[in-house]
Formats: sequence, C-alpha cells, structure tokens
Amino acid sequence: MTSLPDDLWATVQASVPVLCVDVAPVRGDGDRLEVGLIRRRFADTGAPVWCHLGGRVRHGETTDEAVARHVHDTLVGADLDLPTDPQPHHVVQWFPPDVRTGDTFGRDPRKHAVSLCWALPLGPDVTARQGGEGSELRWFGHDLADLADDGLWPGTRHLVAATLRGAGLPGRGA
Repeated sequence: MTSLPDDLWATVQASVPVLCVDVAPVRGDGDRLEVGLIRRRFADTGAPVWCHLGGRVRHGETTDEAVARHVHDTLVGADLDLPTDPQPHHVVQWFPPDVRTGDTFGRDPRKHAVSLCWALPLGPDVTARQGGEGSELRWFGHDLADLADDGLWPGTRHLVAATLRGAGLPGRGA
C-alpha cells in the first residue's frame, strides 16, 4: 500500500469527500444496551474526546475489510462476524464547520467524509489496543446521556443514535 505525501493528502481531503467506515460497538440489550467508545486525542483538535471507532476505506479495500482493519487495529479481543458484503445500518455525512451546519451532519474539522456505519457486537472481552487509535475503551448507556457534548467528538451522539435505530436495536435513545 502506497501512502500519499502529507501535502497531497491535504489537497485530496480539501477537494473530494473521503469514504469511511464507522463502528459503534454494542453489548447487552433493551434498556441495558451499552455502546463502546474509545478515548482518542486528535493531533489537530487538542483535548482527548470519546468517539466511535473507524476511519477511511483504502483504495482496493472492501467495506468488510475496512471494518475488520479498523476494529482490529483499535481493539484487542474483538470477535467480528461480518458477511462479505455488509450493508450499513446508517450513513453519516461529515463536514468541516465552514461548509455546512445542522444536527444531522457530523463535524470533522479535517475533511468532508461520507461514512458507512454499523452497530456491532464485538464480544465480552474487548479492550483498547496498546498504541492503537484509542487510549481506552469504555462502555456507556445507549443514549450517551452521561457524556457532555464537549467530551464527545462532534457528531458521535448522532452517529450512535441513528446507527442503533438503523440496526433495529431496542432502547436506542434520542
């Protein structure tokens, strides 16, 4: 896999939407449904925040391969069982703040992206991978009510709620 030089990657991100896959790990059911979020520090945005896991799809990579790569690069102990052509539970559009506003869009100061999103059970013994994207994995109530917006990546609350709705999971909150 060839990497783009930083200046060319910045030009790409400023020019076209980037295709991403995002995962909301889930466990439990009904009112006890929980969502796993990773604690992550984004170099260009400052303080650590809680966010879903995922990222871009590489050239030549299928969506199931991209989901598996992001899950396994970020977490240890994940039991992932995806079909060859998984259909997302929701699609989120991410925009830089100067492009669009609104509650139905995610915010990403770095780029415009379109993300295919899944709510996936990943097994009982999942933890954050040492040196991975997240410094820790923590389980929260399905509505993320115990998290203030300033402690979340902008758009994560919407992504989780819409993805759980799309997956037909009970107790999916707002």
